[in-house]
This record gives sequence, structure tokens and C-alpha cells, in this order.
Amino acid sequence: MKPIKALFKRRTRLLVVLSTFRIINALSTRTFFQADEFWQALEPAHYKAFGYGQLSWEWGYGLRSYAFPLIFEITYRFVDAICFLSSVLTWGLSKCVVSDENVQLIQGIPDILEYYGVIYAPKVVMGVIAAVGEYHMVKFIQKLYIMTMGKTSDDKHGDVSRITRISTILTLTNFFNCFLITRTFINSFELCLTSIALFYWDWTGGDLIHGADFTKSLVVAIFTCLQRPSNVLIWLVLGFFLVLQLVWRKRFPSLVYLGCKISFVLIAVMLFNCAIDYYFYGELVFPVFRFLKFNFTSPLSNFYGVSPWHFHLTQSVPILLGFNIPLFLYGLFIGSNKRHKPMRAIDPLKQIKIVILINLVALSSLKHKEFRFLYPLQPLFTLISSFALVGLAAKYPIKSHALNNLLWVLPFISMFAALFLNSFNEAGVVSVMNFLHNEPAIDSVGFIMPCHSTTWQSHLHRNDIEQLWAITCEPPLHLLNDPKAHEKLPNYMDESDYLYENVPGFIYKNFPPLFRESLRSPGKQYKYEWPEYLVIFEHLKNLYFDRLLKDSNYIEVARFFNSFTHWDSRRQGDVLVYQKVNR
Repeated sequence: MKPIKALFKRRTRLLVVLSTFRIINALSTRTFFQADEFWQALEPAHYKAFGYGQLSWEWGYGLRSYAFPLIFEITYRFVDAICFLSSVLTWGLSKCVVSDENVQLIQGIPDILEYYGVIYAPKVVMGVIAAVGEYHMVKFIQKLYIMTMGKTSDDKHGDVSRITRISTILTLTNFFNCFLITRTFINSFELCLTSIALFYWDWTGGDLIHGADFTKSLVVAIFTCLQRPSNVLIWLVLGFFLVLQLVWRKRFPSLVYLGCKISFVLIAVMLFNCAIDYYFYGELVFPVFRFLKFNFTSPLSNFYGVSPWHFHLTQSVPILLGFNIPLFLYGLFIGSNKRHKPMRAIDPLKQIKIVILINLVALSSLKHKEFRFLYPLQPLFTLISSFALVGLAAKYPIKSHALNNLLWVLPFISMFAALFLNSFNEAGVVSVMNFLHNEPAIDSVGFIMPCHSTTWQSHLHRNDIEQLWAITCEPPLHLLNDPKAHEKLPNYMDESDYLYENVPGFIYKNFPPLFRESLRSPGKQYKYEWPEYLVIFEHLKNLYFDRLLKDSNYIEVARFFNSFTHWDSRRQGDVLVYQKVNR
């Protein structure tokens, strides 16, 4: 009993450490990285939970599965329930208070709780999800170390404890993990699910396919592929090796069982996912097929940018690895312990390296690339780096305390850089929503900036604004079935493109005269009206709005630091808020 209790205690301690670290990581993140963090997770969840918000074109087209946002809808509904209870309590408390000022203060508590719950509860949930994913990542690395290196969980030399400690440190101090894993991206969720599925996968070559753990792996892996179809690249390779080993060992009954099991789990998981999507869309929708059509059978994904073939090799992999790059390169040449031949299985380390290679080749062949598309490979990157560091530590033990302390410099710099970006870089586009939330009665707000530059109702959280609009950037969905889409796509311009191609011309065409109503052309229709609150980037002010707003009724009422520099020149400078006042 004592060894079992000790093992349970170690596992609980590891999960607590990871959860505490990632929740703090999540709560300290108050910046904007990419629009999908908010518009593809929090915004649809807010729309469903509170009945207002704005759905991007992906949700109108049925490109996304609702399974991930559903987690945050449940979170929002929990917050709403807590606020309802608090409103009942504050109502009772207000009856006991004589002072009108104190009554107003007490009655305002539920609204404050609701707003901060809407902002911070999803962060806590995402911190827990990240911790659970990393916990399984560490256990997966430990499991394969035991299998491939001939160790046991109670080895006398402490190698298993060392691999657990090293893999935990490498994942917690990884720059990209600290920066992205607690953000509400589907890729972060995909990473966590992939880690769980890898942990439960049968790495023995078919001996465990009848067990419950392998069933868990199939369920999670198939569910992950329905959220992000590109994740199938991992499981096709691992599944191929599993089938190959069953054939090689002439275990044909097990092969038939495997096929039946995969079919049953696939149908069950697809039905479950369909039920979730039906709940959101109100009709039977298969987002996975529309995702494949948009991203793989049409050129429309190029609308969001085209990168060179080597982008993932020269940028994505180095950014995901961070200071682990030397360890990873060294680890590529490490194989299983030759004196230990586990269960006649193909070397799991070889399988992992082939998974990485095939994913890199496949994803590099797509024109549209982003760092986070490789994120589900992070458990494999961390495994190879951890194995390398354990091997180096055993081969070249560091006896100097000064040198040992010096080695902590890189992890510290890595975490500090992530903390800085999470806290300051592109904070203005989030802070401006907090400002607008706290303003008294607002008639209208307009955002003249590149589309989806800010968060939306997931951070504004008020439905009393009559007109709330922003410049749009809808993709050319009409080209989906056009055989000449490749030729027409480069010439397509969205509303953001038209704005920055000719700012004065765009304003003249889409807005009424700024100074006097009498200057309007009779019968001319305008797409936008000048709002009570106008939000722009400092770049647009310097480009044109400084002259346009001079001597107008607009005054600058707030300014929020956003970034020192930005890859998109249109988003450079502070975020400025102007209010239209009566003079």
C-alpha cells in the first residue's frame, strides 16, 4: 500500500504544481495575439450563453465545431448562475441597509461579479485544461522512457524521477508554452488532447489494444481530429505502425478487432460531436468537411497569407522549441536502449521522429502557415529534448554549482520574455474594451481599424449599445466552387483593404460629412454613421484622422499603449478613443 500511496501523492503533487503555475500564467495574460483566440472560442460561447455578440463568417458558414467553445459557454452559464445567487443575497441585504448610497453599492455587486467572471473564469478554465494536458505530456514522456530505456518506475538510480523533473521543467519554462498554452486557441486545446491521447496510446505494438486505456486514446484522438482535421496526420502514422506490427507478428484476429474498435469509436465520437454542433447551429452540420473544403480543396486559405515552404523549419520549429533547440537536435540521434528490446515493438522513438517528419513535410506543402499549426507536435518535441538532456546529464555531470546556476539563465529569460508579451505587447486592444464597458450610457461605438483587431462582447459585455460596428474583412466565399478561384483570389479586396488603399476616399464614400448634417448629398446612402465613441490606431491618426478630426466635435478621451512595434504597420501605435461631444 505504501508504494501506491507514494505514487498517488507524487502524481497529485505534479498536477497541483502544473495547475497552479498555469492558472497564474493564464490570469497574468492580458494581451492580444491573434483574433482566433477570442473570435473562434469566447465570442460564440458568449453569444450562446448571453444571447448577444457577433459571430464571424466561419460560424455562419459552419466551418468550426462548437465543442471547444461549449466549454466556455458552460463556464459563462456557471458565472451567470453565481451572479443570480449573489443578486438574491444582495437584494436581501439591501433591505437591511438604510443609506441609499450603500444600497446602490450593494446592488451593483452582481454586475461587477458577472463582468469579472466573464473575463477571468475562462482564463482559469483554460489554465486547468493546459495543466491537465501538460500532466499527460509529462506522464507520456515518463512512460516512453521506461519502455525504451529499460527502466522501472521505482528504479534505484532515480532516472525516472529525473526524466519527470526535466520534462516538467522544460515544458513549464518553454517560451511558446508560457505564451500560448493558456490562451483560448483551438490549437492549445488540440495540444492538450493530443498529449492525453499519446499517453494512452498502445506503444507495445498491439499487446494493449484490448484495454480501456487504448480505447481512451482512440476516443480522444478521433475527437481531436474532428476539432482540427490536420491532427489526423499524427494518428495516421502511428496507426500505420500499429497495423504494420500486428501484420508482422501475424496477429490477424487482433487486426480485425482493431478495425472493429476503431469503427465503433469513430461512429460514437462523430455522433457525440454532431450532437454538440446541432445544439449550436440548429441543424445537422459537418464542420470537418467544410474545413477540409475551405483549407485543402480550394485556395481560399491563401486569403489569410502565404508563407514560403521553409517557414515551419526556419520559424515555427525554432519558436516552439525555444532554448531546447540544441537538446532537440542532439535528441534526434538518440535511440532506444539496444540491450532493452521491449515487446518486439518498432522503436517508439523512431515512430515519433517519423511523425514529426511527415507532419513537417505535409504542413510545409500548404501555402498558409502559422506557428500554432505545429503546436500539437510539442509533446513530441519535449520528449526528444527531455531524453537528450537526461542522456547529457548522465554522460557529462555538472559538478560546478556556478555553471549549474548559469544553466537556469535561459529558462528564466524564456519565461520573462513570455511574461512581458503576455502582459504588455498588444494590451491596448483588450484594455479599450474594459474602458468602454465602464463608460456610462453609450449610444454607438465604431472601430475604424483592420478587422478583428480587438476583442468583442467577450470583453465588452454590454448589450445596451444601439450601434456597435467595426470594419469587416469577409473572405470571398463565392469563389469556393469557382474553377478560376486561383486567378481571381489575388485581385479580391475586402473592406479593410479598401480602407487602407485610400483612406480619404473610403471615408468620403462610406461616411456622411463629419461637420454639418446639411452637407449630406440628397438621397445618398452611407454604410456607416459617425459614432459617439470612435476607436482607431495611432497609425491611422497620423495617416489621415489627425487632419480629419481637427476642429470637429471629437475629442480624445482615452489612449492605451498597445505595442512598441507591430508586424502590421496598420496596427502600430497606441489605441485611441475619441468621443463626440456637443459644443
